[in-house]
Amino acid sequence: MTARPLAPLLRVLAVIAGTLALGHWATGPVTRAEAAATATIARWCGLTMVRQLPGTDLVHGFHGHQPFFIRISPSCSALTVAAACAGVSLLLLGGTWRRRLVGAGVAAGVFAAANLLRLAAVLWVGNDYGIPAMVAFHDWGGTLWSYLMLLLVVLLMVALRIRRKPE
Repeated sequence: MTARPLAPLLRVLAVIAGTLALGHWATGPVTRAEAAATATIARWCGLTMVRQLPGTDLVHGFHGHQPFFIRISPSCSALTVAAACAGVSLLLLGGTWRRRLVGAGVAAGVFAAANLLRLAAVLWVGNDYGIPAMVAFHDWGGTLWSYLMLLLVVLLMVALRIRRKPE
């Protein structure tokens, strides 16, 4: 048996291992940064009572007189999906290294920005409609949004690989 048929499988396993390792190692600092960015974006959007709790991955706001909190958990973070997309771009999709690096950067950046917008939207719903609506929006709307963004990112990574024919 030659090593050639194992190469694609080993690259897939490397992407999975790298994504899991990065997710385990960097979750704390990344989720704290995402909480701070989410609170900042929410304030830019007019939610003046939204703040990150210092040194944590918690963001809180108010609906009427009722406070609510969201925790940026590892499953809510963009870290693992962005890392997996970058790994796919670097190790699994073809193309020059320049195209691979551009694909990885675009994928990670687009998914991270889209995830911050999703988290800010969750806060907006909580502020305007209360905690039950916030939870429902997070669970249903946020999941749909994440899948759509993942599809967009994958299509972008593939599109960046297509060579343009000179005219």
